Amino acid sequence: MRFIHVSDTHLGCEIPIEFRDIRKEDFVNAFKQIVNFAIKERVDFIIHSGDFFDDYFRISSGILEDIIDSLIKLKERNIPIILIKGNHDVKGHRQKMINILSKLDLVRVASSREAVEANGVYIYGISEPANVGGEELRSLYKNILPKIKIEKDGYAIFIFHGAPDILVRDSFDPRVVPVSVLPKNIDYYAFGHFHFNNLYKENNKIFALPGSTERTEISRREEKSKKGFYIINDGEVEFKPIKTRNIAIIERVIKDEKDVQDIIKYITSKSRGSIIKLKIRYKRELYEHIKLKIEKLLEMGYMIIEDLYPEDEDTLDLDTELEKSVLEDIMDRLLFPNKEEVIKMFHKIREIMEDVYSGKQNDIEKIRDILRKKLIK
Repeated sequence: MRFIHVSDTHLGCEIPIEFRDIRKEDFVNAFKQIVNFAIKERVDFIIHSGDFFDDYFRISSGILEDIIDSLIKLKERNIPIILIKGNHDVKGHRQKMINILSKLDLVRVASSREAVEANGVYIYGISEPANVGGEELRSLYKNILPKIKIEKDGYAIFIFHGAPDILVRDSFDPRVVPVSVLPKNIDYYAFGHFHFNNLYKENNKIFALPGSTERTEISRREEKSKKGFYIINDGEVEFKPIKTRNIAIIERVIKDEKDVQDIIKYITSKSRGSIIKLKIRYKRELYEHIKLKIEKLLEMGYMIIEDLYPEDEDTLDLDTELEKSVLEDIMDRLLFPNKEEVIKMFHKIREIMEDVYSGKQNDIEKIRDILRKKLIK
């Protein structure tokens, strides 16, 4: 028995939007690497733990043909891909797109009611419900998951767009559930949603989180993260990294020409095609010189995202601005007894932001509504 476990391919993602066309191709190319590996290694099947598509995906985006071509290659070689819908898949046309691919028999959607059988393996799963989030989603999973009955006729897999608390700790995300509520009689638990990889084994059971196949944000935590998938060979699990575009975050204060040259030297030590996020404070008289250097780096093939601020100007990160804007609505109505409660609230806000915020202004209103419902008693 050989199969691939992949998750969070986020096909159609355009982040960072400054290079949206290139990034859409990056996410498709990551998926193609997995498909080519599956064909070359002649695996029995592929399981996918949700977020096949991304919020940015549009049917007219020009990448749909590439996606379908890859799925057809798998079908022609009798390598089924069995998936569930993640939170990005259940919104609008993306949910319909998954359904269309299923009707074309290019993918199979796993359910908790009846197993999908592939090469003698029984695969169950639960897709994320649409229009449910926060504590309502957490309560739903805690109620539904223990009631799923698995008729064990052979090796059994359960796919869930979330993870147990033994793999993801210190998170307020509603998709983190106690390991005790997971369905029983499962040999391999296939998790998703969280974009880092982690693996846990106990009593011949495997709890696996492969992470995402590309970077959906340009951040410190993603800068050094490895992207890939798991290959399972007769119960042995191995993480297979795939080739993705390098990213780097550079934060500097530029006071003179030497500082400029140091940054240029650091950037050019990276491979061309790397995404470089520059967060720079500068002396105003150096602005034109810095801009000229950035233009030359772009011409050399570096993908520069610039956040340039004069040294005498106060700045806040986007996340800080967003947190401030939503907190203004609730801070005067909340009374915290201790420091731990304040920290807990901020963690909740960040989890809600990461779940909902996609870069659109109207997302802030959605976040405000969720916070009012979930945090204000």
